[in-house]
Amino acid sequence: MFEHPVRVPVLAILLYLLALCAADAQETEPNANQLLFLPPPIQGVISLGIYDSDGKLVRVLKRAAQPDSFKAAADGLIIDWDRTDGNGRPLPNGKYFARGVMVGDIAIEGVAFHLNDWIDSRSDPRIRRILSATLLPALQPTVLAEVPQSEVAIFEATGNQLRAILLPFNPTTIKTTGSSILLFDSNQWMLIDPTSRAFLSRQNTPDIKDADASGNRIVLLTGTRIEYLDGSKSQELRSPAEDLYRCAALSSSIVVASKNGRVWKLNGQEFVPIDSGETGELLDMSGGASDTVWLLVKTAQMTVLKQIDSTGKLLREIELPPELQTVTRLGAARDSDALIFISEDGQTQRVIGIRFQSASQAKSIWEKWFDRSLTSFKFFDLKDGKVVASDTRVESPSVFVKPANDPMENTRQPLFQLSVAADGTGAWVTDTDGLPLVQVCTTKNIKQTRCISDGSNGLRVYVSDGIVIEEYHLPNMENLYRFDAGSFD
Repeated sequence: MFEHPVRVPVLAILLYLLALCAADAQETEPNANQLLFLPPPIQGVISLGIYDSDGKLVRVLKRAAQPDSFKAAADGLIIDWDRTDGNGRPLPNGKYFARGVMVGDIAIEGVAFHLNDWIDSRSDPRIRRILSATLLPALQPTVLAEVPQSEVAIFEATGNQLRAILLPFNPTTIKTTGSSILLFDSNQWMLIDPTSRAFLSRQNTPDIKDADASGNRIVLLTGTRIEYLDGSKSQELRSPAEDLYRCAALSSSIVVASKNGRVWKLNGQEFVPIDSGETGELLDMSGGASDTVWLLVKTAQMTVLKQIDSTGKLLREIELPPELQTVTRLGAARDSDALIFISEDGQTQRVIGIRFQSASQAKSIWEKWFDRSLTSFKFFDLKDGKVVASDTRVESPSVFVKPANDPMENTRQPLFQLSVAADGTGAWVTDTDGLPLVQVCTTKNIKQTRCISDGSNGLRVYVSDGIVIEEYHLPNMENLYRFDAGSFD
């Protein structure tokens, strides 16, 4: 599921040592800064640390290392230590001990992502917010996503991501013109070919409040002006009101609307009013298929979706169900009666696609075919087995694991007390003294980890980078074998 190895590499340590001994019979003896040791005869990898006389880990020499990363001697492996700590600082004179853990065959299963449906194993960079959404032909959800660099992400109708387009500026709105994509912020707009990713045109225009395009025709609301671009021609249209809020470019006309829900249609060179029924606060407007316009209106009682044609005739008026009463933005397809909504409810944002199939007894029949949510969070917690957002950091107690018998003496080893720690390379299962044993993932910028018991000798690990929580299962952690590697005087 996730794009990193799912099993710790394994080698036959005894066969490896025998082969090395046969190939190198003139190996020198270890010196004062080296130790000779023989790990347990188990297939696996080695973690090795240096401890002071109080049992404190002062240096990690190896973590989940292949046996062939050590020097070989005739009767074991050799490890070097320059008597410095993990920061390269010299340690005081005294006696130090080398201790290790042989990590046998450990399975790592990537299970799920939580609190962000936009993330999968291929997501890089990771989407942390949806700013705007629209629909390309064939019901392809297309979103303007907030990542370290703004991008357009295009998905199949089934939800699989097709491609991403990195942008040279940070727009706030995305719309479809039919065959291309229009993007804009308050100071510039751009047209992009969604298939080739080519930037078709880009222009600086100050004080953009809204914009739309159909074919090569573009309409811009800028301050109190309406600018109309038709190919290489540009003209300014007389505004019917000073508080225009949204615009829609149709194949036959232009429609504009104010924040209080009044609507006008361009007739020749003048805008004439359209009666769209009960007015209210206009949340959003989008040009749709067959020269229609969709209006998202918040009345005193509810949020209503309306569809009007180019003559101003009201085609649909739908009270949105309770789960969609928090919708604030919409985008419409140009080739079908399909919409994509953005809903904001507290910390959770949803992007929902609906399509209309037919009408029965004057009622529109529609289905939801796309639904993804994203919850912003600072930290996370586990409640009744579910991952939830949290305002405070919650740490996990250590998990005790019952290891297998010591293969050298066939005796039961003491319990391992395991936890999870993160560094610049990812997340690691560590022993209670801090020695890294198993790398769980290579996720960057980890902000919180959790570790809980999962059945007999199993671990369930959660890792957060502040954008998504990853869940991993490690079902057979009993394959851990401690060994002493000698001491430095």
